[in-house]
Amino acid sequence: MPQHITIDHAHQLNELVQRAISNSIRVSNQNVQYKIEQEQVILTGSVSSYYEKQVAQESVCRVKGVRQVHNQLIVEAAEREDVVLHTN
Repeated sequence: MPQHITIDHAHQLNELVQRAISNSIRVSNQNVQYKIEQEQVILTGSVSSYYEKQVAQESVCRVKGVRQVHNQLIVEAAEREDVVLHTN
């Protein structure tokens, strides 16, 4: 039997998921988007490490009402300049 989500419930779930992502210190400044389909959250976008990918997923998993998380985040290593030390 398909489960029907009321508009209020769907709106509340959306706000809770958004808050979970934005409250995650590691993930809040990353390029993370999400879509909710029948209490399943699909994470898309990019983060700079596998740790941040896992943190995003775990943050959303803790939201009451989320049945499943599909983590499609891509890990993109942040560009960094190599530091060269010169000794005399």
